[in-house]
Amino acid sequence: MEVLLIEKETLDCILDEHELLCNMVIVLANRLRRKETADMMTSAEVCDFLHIGSTTLQSLRNGGKIGYVRIDDGSIRYPVTEVIRYMERNGINYNRGAYGE
Repeated sequence: MEVLLIEKETLDCILDEHELLCNMVIVLANRLRRKETADMMTSAEVCDFLHIGSTTLQSLRNGGKIGYVRIDDGSIRYPVTEVIRYMERNGINYNRGAYGE
């Protein structure tokens, strides 16, 4: 049996990335179940996905740091492309995570 040693910081990064990917899968599965528009996320989904609070999300929106769309019923949706763009601009790589940069 091969034994590997890994630094705690590296393991923590891997586990954080795993949690992020699991959250993304949950969001996508929920969207498929509800048959929502495939390219839009609710505020709650974005907050869960980015691990931020609603006040922080509102600040990002007000500051023009993340794009959004106000739909007919007055609620706000975030295009997935805008969420990904925000992540990329801020060094949050959803493919590799912090340990892969």
